[in-house]
Amino acid sequence: MEKPAGYTVHSNHIPVVNDRHVLRKIDFFLMPLLIITFMLQYVDKVILNGASQFGIIEDLHLYTVQGYTPGPEPQPILSLRRYSFATLIFYWGCVAGLLPAAWLAQRLPIGRYLACTVIAWGVVTMLTVFVGSYHGFLAQRFFLGVIECAVAPGFSIMIAMWWKRAEQPLRYALWYTSTGLGGLLGSLLIFGIGHIQGNLRSWKYQYLILGAGTVVWGIVLIFFLPQNPASAKFLTPEERLAAVERIRLEQTGIENKEFKLYQIKELLRDPVTWILVPTTFCLHFANGGLSGFGSVIISSFGYSRFQSVLLTGAVGGGVFVTCIIVGITGTFFKDCRTWLVIACEACVVLGACLMWKLNWDAQRAGAIFGFVMCGWFAGGYMMILALVGANIAGHTKKSFMSGLLWCAWGISNGVAPLTIKKPEAEEHYPTCFLAIIVTTVIAICGAASLRSYLVLENKRRDREYGPVDQTVAMQLGFEDKTDRENELFRYSL
Repeated sequence: MEKPAGYTVHSNHIPVVNDRHVLRKIDFFLMPLLIITFMLQYVDKVILNGASQFGIIEDLHLYTVQGYTPGPEPQPILSLRRYSFATLIFYWGCVAGLLPAAWLAQRLPIGRYLACTVIAWGVVTMLTVFVGSYHGFLAQRFFLGVIECAVAPGFSIMIAMWWKRAEQPLRYALWYTSTGLGGLLGSLLIFGIGHIQGNLRSWKYQYLILGAGTVVWGIVLIFFLPQNPASAKFLTPEERLAAVERIRLEQTGIENKEFKLYQIKELLRDPVTWILVPTTFCLHFANGGLSGFGSVIISSFGYSRFQSVLLTGAVGGGVFVTCIIVGITGTFFKDCRTWLVIACEACVVLGACLMWKLNWDAQRAGAIFGFVMCGWFAGGYMMILALVGANIAGHTKKSFMSGLLWCAWGISNGVAPLTIKKPEAEEHYPTCFLAIIVTTVIAICGAASLRSYLVLENKRRDREYGPVDQTVAMQLGFEDKTDRENELFRYSL
């Protein structure tokens, strides 16, 4: 039987420790670490969005001149294709690093590994101030993606390691609200840093200050982020045992350092994989199209650079509220996670339609609300992560499933910026919004297909194997069986 490192008590009985007490300690200690880390990662993404309003496009030549307007005073017609590539190459770096990161997350102590990753990305962020050319910036962005890609899959593994399946939606919500907080806080910080008068350009101060803050936080994580429930220093020995035992009945495992090739083969044959991966790609197209160009699009409404940065932060506020509502709903209403994905993505379709079709002068408020609604995709993706945490068993399989999902995330974000075409600004970027609408509708179909498949699979298992025997399920809790191997496993919807 597989047991996590440090698990030495040979008892099938949960110790006399209040489960809710242990859960509260885990929440109060771990959730702030996860939230702040992911918030900093999202702030890091917001920096380029804000820097676009403070001179980085001009300084690093992230534009080309396509021609000039006719007339006695011709104006240059600019293409931001270089800026698009600078935005998307970060995500291609993530794609390149995700599967190696998934392997390392399984083989190394996950707490130390993630802490060192945070320090490394903070250092690379600070080094941006020394970049002086477009090609140098591309290289910096690519390697930043390679480093940062480990954090989200690593946190997905940690949530499955520490919380029961029924508890996970709210914890994913609390974790993912940090993207909203990061967008909101990042915009406010960039607004403030943009007023610094010094020897450096404003965008360089943004990278330097926010990168330094990330390094400091990474050092904090080295001392406080635990490796697994069995070795967590913030718990007493009895609480550690209770933390391990409370996950055993979930049949998803806690930690196993052995790489199991058969679980990879099963993952690639699993229909759930080939529903979730394309769905994730399509779901994130809205983020890829709007996150890097948010300030550019908002400035097309006629706002100043400072106003554009602040209004972009409104999306972060919308994401925060959405994630809280979706997380609470997914926790207290059984088997509604796929429905929540569908609801969130339907809102994204409506938001994209509003931005595309409304008059940006006469109906500016409606267009901005549509922009905020496009950020609600985060609630849907949060439920996708919760579905993976609850439904994918086997440590190798879970690790690489997380890697595949974040690969789909990276590819989507790496392609979507190409749909933003500066000459289409007066037409409200039809290529971008049409692509968002089509891909989001496909994501809705994917979520509906996933629900149908899992319902049928649960019925098949009930018919062939009968009801779940909780005693036997408890015994299988640490055997590192996959969800398809374990006849007693039932899928959450």
